[in-house]
Amino acid sequence: MSPPRLTGALRSFSTVSKQEDFTLELYDLKAKRLKRQELFAREGLTWPKVAQLFTQHQEKKEQQSASQELKNILQAAKQIVGTEFGQDTIESAAVFLFKTFHNKDQVGHEETRAIKQMFGPFPASAAEASCVAVGRLVALLGESHVEAFIQTQSSSKTVGHGATFGRNITFSFDSYVLDTQDALPWEEEQGEGRSLDFNSFLNNHVGGRRTEVETVGASSVSALSQSSAESSILRREVEKYLSGGNMGSSSAEELCTSLFEMLSSTKSDDELQNELFEFLGPEGFEMISVLLQRRSDIVDSLLSGPPDNKLSYPPDGILKSTETVKPTYGCQVTIQSEQERQMMKLYRREEKRERKREKRSDDGEYSEATFHFDPKELRLQREQALLTARRSPVLGRQREYERPRYPHVYDSYAEATKTSAFIGGAKMLLPEGIQRENNKMFEQVEIPPNEPMPIGFQEKPVYISDLDEIGQLVFKGMKRLNRIQSIVFETGYNTNENMLVCAPTGAGKTNIAMLTVLHEIRQHLQPGGVIRKDQFKIVYVAPMKALAAEMTNYFSKRLEPLGITVKELTGDMQLTKGEILRTQMLVTTPEKWDVVTRKSVGDVGLSQIVRLLILDEVHLLHEDRGPVLESLVARTLRQVESTQSMIRILGLSATLPNYLDVASFLHVNPYIGLFFFDSRFRPVPLGQTFVGIKTTNKIQQLHDMEEVCYDKVLEQIKAGHQVMVFVHARNSTVRTAMSLIEMAKNRGESSFFQPDQGPDYGHCEKQWLHQDEREMTDIIATVRDSNLKLTLAFGIGMHHAGLHERDRKTVEELFVNCKIQVLIATSTLAWGVNFPAHLVIVKGTEYYDGKTHRYVDYPITDVLQMMGRAGRPQFDDQGKAVILVHDIKKDFYKKFLYEPFPVESSLLGVLSDHLNAEIAAGTITSKQDAMDYITWTYFFRRLVMNPSYYNLDDTSHETINKFLSNLVERSLRDLECSYCMEIQEDERTIEPLTYGRIASYYYLKHQTVRMFKERLKPELPVHELLTILTDAEEYAELPVRHNEDQLNSELAQRLPLQVNPHSYDSAHTKTHLLLQAHFSRAQVPCSDYITDTKTVLDNAIRICQAMLDVAANEGWLVSALSICNLVQMIVQARWLHDSSLLTLPHIEQRNLYLFRRWSSRGGQGGGRGYQGPIEVLPELMAACEGREEIFTAMVREELQPQQISQAWVFLTHLPVVEVSLSVKGWWEGCEEQTERALSTGITNIREQSSWLPVHADQEYVLQVSLQRLNMGQQRRRQDTRAHAPRFPKPKDEGWFLVLGEVEKKELLAVKRVGYIRNRSVASVAFFTPEQTRKCIYTLYLMSDSYLGLDQQYDIHLNVIPASISAQVNTEVSDSMNSMSFK
Repeated sequence: MSPPRLTGALRSFSTVSKQEDFTLELYDLKAKRLKRQELFAREGLTWPKVAQLFTQHQEKKEQQSASQELKNILQAAKQIVGTEFGQDTIESAAVFLFKTFHNKDQVGHEETRAIKQMFGPFPASAAEASCVAVGRLVALLGESHVEAFIQTQSSSKTVGHGATFGRNITFSFDSYVLDTQDALPWEEEQGEGRSLDFNSFLNNHVGGRRTEVETVGASSVSALSQSSAESSILRREVEKYLSGGNMGSSSAEELCTSLFEMLSSTKSDDELQNELFEFLGPEGFEMISVLLQRRSDIVDSLLSGPPDNKLSYPPDGILKSTETVKPTYGCQVTIQSEQERQMMKLYRREEKRERKREKRSDDGEYSEATFHFDPKELRLQREQALLTARRSPVLGRQREYERPRYPHVYDSYAEATKTSAFIGGAKMLLPEGIQRENNKMFEQVEIPPNEPMPIGFQEKPVYISDLDEIGQLVFKGMKRLNRIQSIVFETGYNTNENMLVCAPTGAGKTNIAMLTVLHEIRQHLQPGGVIRKDQFKIVYVAPMKALAAEMTNYFSKRLEPLGITVKELTGDMQLTKGEILRTQMLVTTPEKWDVVTRKSVGDVGLSQIVRLLILDEVHLLHEDRGPVLESLVARTLRQVESTQSMIRILGLSATLPNYLDVASFLHVNPYIGLFFFDSRFRPVPLGQTFVGIKTTNKIQQLHDMEEVCYDKVLEQIKAGHQVMVFVHARNSTVRTAMSLIEMAKNRGESSFFQPDQGPDYGHCEKQWLHQDEREMTDIIATVRDSNLKLTLAFGIGMHHAGLHERDRKTVEELFVNCKIQVLIATSTLAWGVNFPAHLVIVKGTEYYDGKTHRYVDYPITDVLQMMGRAGRPQFDDQGKAVILVHDIKKDFYKKFLYEPFPVESSLLGVLSDHLNAEIAAGTITSKQDAMDYITWTYFFRRLVMNPSYYNLDDTSHETINKFLSNLVERSLRDLECSYCMEIQEDERTIEPLTYGRIASYYYLKHQTVRMFKERLKPELPVHELLTILTDAEEYAELPVRHNEDQLNSELAQRLPLQVNPHSYDSAHTKTHLLLQAHFSRAQVPCSDYITDTKTVLDNAIRICQAMLDVAANEGWLVSALSICNLVQMIVQARWLHDSSLLTLPHIEQRNLYLFRRWSSRGGQGGGRGYQGPIEVLPELMAACEGREEIFTAMVREELQPQQISQAWVFLTHLPVVEVSLSVKGWWEGCEEQTERALSTGITNIREQSSWLPVHADQEYVLQVSLQRLNMGQQRRRQDTRAHAPRFPKPKDEGWFLVLGEVEKKELLAVKRVGYIRNRSVASVAFFTPEQTRKCIYTLYLMSDSYLGLDQQYDIHLNVIPASISAQVNTEVSDSMNSMSFK
């Protein structure tokens, strides 16, 4: 599939349309340095002259000393330049060093910079040595003599040291079309001596050239002098203002220009007065009154310039030699478009920067800071803008000061910023009705809810009864769509436009998604009401697994009448390819869909049939998972562009400030598909209260925060409302709940915690527990967590990831059904199941970041999401949100919530991994393709809009091109160092490597596969593999919370394998300890460790699979088998050296004697099977012969009947697999491909019949037939799961087929086999040795789920001489097979 080309809108900032010479671009800096050295070499001073100066007319002893120092200088020059250059270059460098250090005592900053700019990075020792040598030489003759010699010899032609690198890169003006109607100045007039002096141009624009001024009539002269007099008012006032010490960083010219722009604007005097006061401050009060009184005179005088029809460029110096025609700032009087105004601002900003740089530099010395700025280019652009404006009629040109208005954007903040009273966000931060409270403990600011947006004239509600039959079926039970859904209805339900819908939490965005789903279904509706379900796929991407499960249930119920199948596809819910193909709608997470689309490039059955992609919570683009969303959208858009297929994208988001950028990224037409609804559209208006705790003492701060929290909670409970409190950590849920209970007891208010009594429960609204005491007692009995048992009895629920899933469900149901009034939860609940409360309290806005080991602020999106849970549409007319913060953070958060920062991209940190995925998939094959890929991302949009955030100086074509080129070069270099890809000799083409494909397939970071490549060895035991596994980069983000290093130290003392005692605060060490505890089934210190273990195990299998592929790629048999064993250990939570009998439920180490003594008791069950001591599972299964009574007789002394039954069920479900082998291939003398059976029970290897003859150096296929013997009853779909109670998610049984040669410890082939339902045949291709000999290959059948069930079979091969005919037949057969597959 050829990669797509850029659209015109994006081509402006890339070089896709130009066929550039990449080899020149790559070595650009190097070429410039060589050119600089060449220019220096042309100067009069040469090395032979220097040598002659110090060696002639000297004593012999001094000559030897001088010769030695000259050699030292040459040696230093050689080290600085490098050995790849010739003697001429080295001598030229030596001359440069001599000139640099001849009057210097040491290597200073300026000298270092000069050498670096001439030669690039250099060893400091070489510069020091050359400085010392030059000093000794100069001492021989004297400094004045040497200085005179240099002045005499140097050529008058000096090198332009002021020219910075990169200046000769061609600048594309195609990307800056200032006005399509006007030609550029050089197209109209050709001539020599044009000046780019900006002041000269401005003078010329107002007053005309000197010659033209002389030819005008007397009336014109008098008019000009009159206008100059009027305009001098502005100049005089400005100079007077600046002389008072105000605005020291601005010049009179700049201030005049800025003031004139304000005076000539369309704003009223009142509006302008506010703006000028903000601009000039109180010191400019007098000046403001004068300017406003004479406003019209000043503006008219500066607009009265001579009517030139053409712009001419006088030679430099002509105007400078004459008197300056004032006022030069008058040239700024133009009727400007918005684009020109922005260009002018850019010019002033860059000129100011340039002046600051010049002040810092010394006497013409240039600094590296100026390397990225060329003021002449900016001046030229500005001059063209002025020329364009000057030619247009003054009154005929429409002024455009406002940005476009989009029909479906309801943004009160954007409207407010346009008003005259808007100063620094004050209009938004100080609404009417604000209430303040200030006491010793805290300061409180209470902001009332916004007034709802008035209903527009054209707004009409959409009633379900007016929809077609499909719409009525799906929305059954609803009367009409809400206000937001009605506004979006026409675009969502009746068009195929991409959409971005930004609306407050709880506004009904899920039903907007349903509208687009129904539109897609209607596209495939056949006459007669039949839906062609095989023609489309709908993918809903939810940010969290919990939300994905909720969305799956919702869409399943709604779409069930249409027969549409909705399935969840996440890390916890795996689907087979067949199930995916039979499903019309998939609800997944970003990471899972990224994996699926990576693997299914070219798979028509899945990614090519997707017709609608719904992205929920798009505002998470700036968080850690944002790059995955960027990658998904970029991949989808590239697919649309390259295949010309139609994939609709719907983005759902909370309110975000830069919605236009996100809309552009999703390719949304802002006039049709962009919908933005601010807080005025909340279904329940939200009042917000900010409480700042004043004390700086941490202990007192916690206490005061608890007290304020209690007061707020109690106030709402007394009113009969529910309250949700969000805290930063799991242990804080317990601490907060206990604190509430304790305070209630201390204040004598524990009566509010008593259970309801009597028949008038419905009227009692002063209990926290709205539940009959007996019912609650029964519920509490089912709860596992001891703390939760206690708090539930008082009507307080807790919710966090450390609770058992059943406990979380219990709490959710109690709260939703109003049985408990208070719920204390961690922030993750805000993103999960949607159940609101009347009051939401955000108790603190910091959390402990395990990666950085410090407390950091919540992302503002998290705070908004938590606040969004306030207000229940069914019950409340308004919701309340209280944010408890430190006093110093109160204003900070208030500003954040009302003047939020734009959502930025976080792609830069993981760009290499996403590029690797595209390279492995074949969609990026060159550096230019990588540049193209970046332009499809959200990062590219924000780079252009906010360059400083990404450390970019400006947004010129050249700068962005350089920045992206360096970014691509650096990312590809990282991938090349990780063995993921290689750059071909042409320095343009990119070739993926095996390790890159492994990283992409298993969703690993490139650093992880690099670590595998460097640390995996041919023979590694399991404990060393465990260390490599836990050092994977994927575990670097496992949280190590506050004080957990101490817990890790204590846990390490109880585990068998030692870890580095100095790294207990390391995420990798914690991972190692958690896996050891998992294998040892040891007790972990706290519930957080249980959740962390689940996280570790979730990633462990795929990382091990990647390790196995690396070992297979290297042909390491021993390590591959050890990795298979490590996978078994992870699934069964046992050490490899443990008895496999311990995997039986309820069987512990102390019970193993029951099986060992079975043979000594003579097999009391009367079985005829295995009669020896039982040590492993296969022996136990053979001894029982499928009879439960035999097993019962073995273990009834130690186990209860129910435990025996559970252990027996596990034993009967263990796979008993019979293996038969054959080899398929060509033999000499055979006219067709034949298959020869192998005996798996060879006893005498001396017999010739035991050896299978095969031709040398030829491919054969080992056919492995696997038959399951213990089927018993027909197993259902869920019975394919392995019995692994300690593994956190369902795991299907599977097998590894490993073929190797034990004698050479060489792995020949690996094959993965899924669940064996009845009978399965696997084909393993292998090549025979090149030499004729007898060899034994061994086939290992390794379970990926159970310990102790592995099998191995020897394959005896007699390698006979190669057969040409057999080889030809094999190759022909292979090619025919490949053609049939295509």
